[in-house]
Amino acid sequence: MNLKVKAMLLKSETLSVGLIVIFCIVFGIINPVFLSPRNLLELLMISALTGIFACGVMIVLISGGIDLSFAWIGMFAAFSTSRALSILQIEQGIIVPMVFIFLICFIIGALLGSFNGLLVSKLNVPVFIVTLATAHIFMGIMFQFVGHVYIFPEEMPVAMIAFSNTRFFAYQDASGVPVGGIHIAALVAIAVFVVLHFIMKYTMFGRSVYAIGGDLVSAERVGLNLTRSRLYLFSLAGGIAGIAGALGVSLIQTANPFDFQGRELPVIAAVVVGGTRITGGHGSVIGVALGVILTSIISQNLVLIGVPPHFTMFTFGMLIIVAVGVQALQERIKYR
Repeated sequence: MNLKVKAMLLKSETLSVGLIVIFCIVFGIINPVFLSPRNLLELLMISALTGIFACGVMIVLISGGIDLSFAWIGMFAAFSTSRALSILQIEQGIIVPMVFIFLICFIIGALLGSFNGLLVSKLNVPVFIVTLATAHIFMGIMFQFVGHVYIFPEEMPVAMIAFSNTRFFAYQDASGVPVGGIHIAALVAIAVFVVLHFIMKYTMFGRSVYAIGGDLVSAERVGLNLTRSRLYLFSLAGGIAGIAGALGVSLIQTANPFDFQGRELPVIAAVVVGGTRITGGHGSVIGVALGVILTSIISQNLVLIGVPPHFTMFTFGMLIIVAVGVQALQERIKYR
C-alpha cells in the first residue's frame, strides 16, 4: 500500500493537481474575482489555444524531439486559409463553414509537418535543428507567396467571426454580445484532448511514438518502420498545429501573421510541467491538460495583479527549469 501511495504521489499529474489547488487558493485570496464561475469559464477559453498547440508538441516530445516550428505551421495554415477564403467571400460570395476551415487548416498543417518528418528521417538530424530551420522556411514562404498584411474583421471569413462569438448557456450584454457561458473554443480543445488521448493510449501508432522516444534502437530492432512512424507523428503534430491556428485566428477575429510569435515558451512550459519528459518516452494527454491549466492560471493572474509581460516570460522559463529538475528527482527516487 505504501509503495502505491508513494508511486501516486510521485506522478507528475498528482503534483500538477496539487499546484493547481495551491495557486487557486493563493490567487483567490489575492483576487476573489478569480474564483468566480464566469472567470473560470473564461480561463478555459483562454487555455484552448495553448492546449491544442501543446497536444502537438507533446507528441514530438514523447518521441524524443522538441518541435520549434509549430507556431509558424499554425499561422501558415490559418493565415493562408483566411486569405484565400476572404478573397472567395468578397469576390465570389462563397462562404465556407467552420468545420471545413478546420479541415483545410489540418491538411495544410499535416503537409508542413510531414516535411519535418521527412527531413528528420532522411537526414537523421536532431528535431530541434530541423524544426528551427523549417520554422523560418515556412515563415519566409508565407510572407513571399501568401502575404504579411493583416486581414481585418470586416474581411475575415464570416464563419470564423461567428465561431468566435459562439457560446453555450450564455446571456447577452447591453450591446447584444454574448457573455458568460462555455465558449465553443473550450469544447474544441476538449475534443482534441479526448481524441488524442485515445490515439496515444489505445492504438499501435501511439505505442510506436512512446517506443521511439523510449529507445530508438530497440524500436527499430523489433521491426518498427521509423521513417513511416515519424512521418505520421509529425504529420499529426502539424495537423494539430493547423487546428490551433484556425482557432487562434478566429478568437482574435484578425489574421495577424505575427500573432503566434513568442508562443513557443508558454506551450513548451505547459507540456513539460504536465510531466512529459524532455528525454522522450513518457508523457500523457491528461498531464498536458493539467499543465496547460496550471500555466494559464499563473499567466492570467500575473497579468491581473499587474506583473510586467517580460516577468511572465521569466516565470515560464523558471517553470521549465523546475519541471525538468523535478523529473530528474522523480527518476532518482524511482530507481532507488
